Parts: sequence; structure tokens; C-alpha cells
Amino acid sequence: MSAADNDRFVQNEEFERVLACGDKAKSSGVMEDVFKVMDKDGNGKLSHEDTKNYMSSAGFITTDEDIKAMIKLGSDDEHQGVTYAGLLKILAVDKVNEAS
Repeated sequence: MSAADNDRFVQNEEFERVLACGDKAKSSGVMEDVFKVMDKDGNGKLSHEDTKNYMSSAGFITTDEDIKAMIKLGSDDEHQGVTYAGLLKILAVDKVNEAS
């Protein structure tokens, strides 16, 4: 994971720069790094526990219902977890909602 300040966490400003980045290859690589950090067991899917642990360590206060809603949005089956493509889907919807 390569956060600008090397603290291993992506700060909001850093994340915003990634989402606004015009170089898709560069932003894609950073997002893959974010996914790998979140995917603690390395199985290629973000489980409820993976997501909850990351959100907590990043300082976000979330309920189990919040996590379930995110996973449902990014996956057809909330019990299977969220793939990298599903994470991008979650982030894209969040970005669209911010623009409204």
C-alpha cells in the first residue's frame, strides 16, 4: 500500500486524488493496493470481517448493518464477499451520490 505519507492508511485527501486521477492505469494500481490491504486473508474477496476491520482501523464508525449494505451493493451474494470489481462499484456509487 502506498499512501503519500507512508502511514499505510489512505487518508481522505489521498483517496480523493486517486478518484480524480486522469491516469487510469495509475489509479487502478493504487486501488488494487487498497483492496489487498483490506483483504486480510488474501482470498480475493472482502468478507464482512475484512471490511469491518479495515473501516475500524481507518477510523470509520460503521455498524454491522452498514457493512452488510456495502457488501450487498458490491456483491450478488453477501455471504461470498466483495471482489475488487465490486469494491470499485461501491466506490463509484458513493462518488455519484456525493455529486448529487
